Amino acid sequence: MAESSNNTPSLVVGLTGGIGSGKTAVSDYFASLGVPIIDTDVISREVVAKGTPALNAVRDKFGPDVLTQDGELNRRQLRSAIFNAPELKKWLEQLLHPLIRQEVGQQLALANSDYAIVAIPLLAENWPYPYINRVLVV
Repeated sequence: MAESSNNTPSLVVGLTGGIGSGKTAVSDYFASLGVPIIDTDVISREVVAKGTPALNAVRDKFGPDVLTQDGELNRRQLRSAIFNAPELKKWLEQLLHPLIRQEVGQQLALANSDYAIVAIPLLAENWPYPYINRVLVV
């Protein structure tokens, strides 16, 4: 996880869009121009990596079946567990979203740029993001 140095960009664009819309192509293009890209999909995997407190909390809540034999998160099993259980989905979101937002903030502080893009596939569903100034929908 990133360490903060408090150089937050003055313009932060939230990049969002539907599945297969081309968000990655857009973020790759901006990255080729030197724009810092912070990808919340990547961060969401990091916060539940093997041995993290968040993964331990998920295991404690959902049981050992949400882990693979290697101790990694079994995403398919977790999706199955929350699919028809809104209260469990809400619990999971309340655990993970603050961790993801915190890491985004830390990465923004390290961006060393006047602007940055934060790729957030479900931006509208998970609003607000206080550090986002503009939204780019693909």
